[in-house]
Amino acid sequence: MNYVQESKLTDTLERELVRNELANGHAAPQPFAFVTKVAMAFISTMADLKSIARKQDVQYANG
Repeated sequence: MNYVQESKLTDTLERELVRNELANGHAAPQPFAFVTKVAMAFISTMADLKSIARKQDVQYANG
């Protein structure tokens, strides 16, 4: 009898856990989010450097 009660409690807890996870609406994991952020930061920095170079009339080699 004790086993049946524990099983019911476990099932109830699992259902509540799943219900709470679905209610919170967690976004799907994005494994490349960090890489994308770093790439965008790098591109932004390069664009800023090119903009500053154009304003200062700096000659630089494309390469």
